Amino acid sequence: MQKTAVNALPEEPISNVKRFPRELLYLCAILLMLVALVAGYSLWVMTHTTSSPNKSLHILDRSEWQGEPPSGKYPHLKLPVSNVIIHHTATEGCEQEDVCIYRMQTIQAYHMKSLGWVDIGYNFLVGGDGQVYVGRGWHIQGQHVKGYGAISISIAFIGTFVNMEPPMRQIEAARRLMDEGVRLHRLQPDYHIYAHRQVSPTESPGQKLFELMQNWPRFTPDATSLRLLSNATLKFVTRPYWLAQPPTVALSPLKLPVETVRFVSTNTQSCATQAECIFRVRLLQSLHIESIGYKDINFNFVAAGDGHIYEGRGWDHSCEASKDGDDHDLKELVVAFVGPSSGNKNLALELIQQGIKLGHISKDYSLIDDSEKS
Repeated sequence: MQKTAVNALPEEPISNVKRFPRELLYLCAILLMLVALVAGYSLWVMTHTTSSPNKSLHILDRSEWQGEPPSGKYPHLKLPVSNVIIHHTATEGCEQEDVCIYRMQTIQAYHMKSLGWVDIGYNFLVGGDGQVYVGRGWHIQGQHVKGYGAISISIAFIGTFVNMEPPMRQIEAARRLMDEGVRLHRLQPDYHIYAHRQVSPTESPGQKLFELMQNWPRFTPDATSLRLLSNATLKFVTRPYWLAQPPTVALSPLKLPVETVRFVSTNTQSCATQAECIFRVRLLQSLHIESIGYKDINFNFVAAGDGHIYEGRGWDHSCEASKDGDDHDLKELVVAFVGPSSGNKNLALELIQQGIKLGHISKDYSLIDDSEKS
């Protein structure tokens, strides 16, 4: 029997057109999974690092607030430092970034053009917008308080806080900045916090901010150790601070180093606060110029009951011979006491020691104490 050959039907070729969409679908699914994974991780990081934008530390560098370059060089800080000094700028505050940037530019212009500093004086400033603005930064000494730039970091709150407290986000930004300083090894872990007013005769950082600071864990109420580090155990109130009148005519120079120091009493009421002592010293100057006829307040320095030394004629100018017939040597340095001398003599003796270190007073000086005379 003859077999009939059955012709097999030709196999239908596999079409690549049908497979391509399926592979593309798999690829898209994989990509979507990766994107979802990355987005989920980013969301996790954001939600686990900070619960609100105001609590994150956002630092604007100098280029971001368009700061001018320094006009000169200033010494570097030896890091890490152990002290932070808190200031206020005594300007209007700011709640928005553009306003804070404007304040930064204004403060820098005042420090450089009016005060003659090489740059903005603070290491950092904190705005009411909750952001930190870089002044001189961690590495450069500030000019925030004379004698303290080499041993401290300055943080200035933008605004005036005499009668109002800074917003919480401004305080939090300052706190986080200090924490960051410890993390970066710019601040010692056991650093101390001080207020500007503790080392200088000023309202800064404002009464309300100062009251808040006293509850901060690292606030240090006694600034003696800081003043010792700066070799400035005395707090001086310079003539501009107590609003001194200018001398009526040019004063005679004091020949340095002086050989004699004389203590005298002002025979006035004592004073316990800076406001009271400023009032007393200004009254003394008016009395000396307008009633007695001196060219200026006729003391080189005044030791007052608030623990401050008030600059009279200072180290450079001599006092005039007494109008009461008790002629004083014009080459001597005259230190006066407001109120009883007993509480002010230690201040005056510290002043003498500083004068010796500075070369203004001879090591072999003679002391004449007329402060107990009635």
